[in-house]
Amino acid sequence: MNAAKHSMADSVLEASGVTMIFGGLTALNNVSLTLGEGRIVGLIGPNGAGKTTFFNCLTGLYTPTRGSVRLRGAQLPSDPAKVTVAGIARTFQNVRLFPNMSVLENVLVGRHIQMKQGPIASLFHGPGFHRGERAARQRARELLEFVGLRSDENTAARNLPYGDQRRLEIARALATDPSVLLLDEPTAGMNPQETEAARQLIFRIRDIGISVVVIEHDTKFIFSLCDTVSVLVQGEVLVEGTPDVVRDDSRVIEAYLGKPRDEVAADVEAATGVIPRYDDDQTTIIDRHREDHP
Repeated sequence: MNAAKHSMADSVLEASGVTMIFGGLTALNNVSLTLGEGRIVGLIGPNGAGKTTFFNCLTGLYTPTRGSVRLRGAQLPSDPAKVTVAGIARTFQNVRLFPNMSVLENVLVGRHIQMKQGPIASLFHGPGFHRGERAARQRARELLEFVGLRSDENTAARNLPYGDQRRLEIARALATDPSVLLLDEPTAGMNPQETEAARQLIFRIRDIGISVVVIEHDTKFIFSLCDTVSVLVQGEVLVEGTPDVVRDDSRVIEAYLGKPRDEVAADVEAATGVIPRYDDDQTTIIDRHREDHP
């Protein structure tokens, strides 16, 4: 699954032949991804396709049965904390904040891996400890400003609107200073205005030099956001390419609707009066033409 047409020297994250087997169930089968510098890659597919399992393999929550994951050429350990230190941060499908902590405190939790105070300074709260605390708070406030939550820093996380809780999760992930950010359904449950704000935020994240992989069910959102899109179906890559290529691939339509291509074509014709016309290998819609009626 090549996320961008970059040379290996330009890649940040490389997953090669990732296979994940649970007992007799193959959740992922030979899935690969190359994420280039400054790129946004979309990962879509029906429920149960293996998208979140793939994220779990990238971040050390799961150790792949086969395959490897490398960040800037270095093999990543099967340890989520060490993967975070190495430079990969993520959010989850469901909001995972500390609800009784303030907005600022939630971001500081993410910032702790960048704090260099030793155990003695931390125990006795010496000058080094206080310098580190001030620096961490300053950086946390910068990130809250970046995601638009600076005025809410003293608010308990549980009291934020849902869309703001999602943005707070992203700020906490950014507090680890990642080079790669994995977003698992960042717009789930959002209204159109919140979804557009999330899209613009992801663009800003890309613009500050962080490469992004996004799982989403909202294909309109993905196609308007990503440089390339890969489709997972039953743990395997079905198709990959630019949003235009993926959008017009009949196999993608079939995977989402659960119908064979000829039935999909019949549905399109019935709804629009337009007959899809495919390329020579019968996979990609290259044109649509109206049936001539006598």
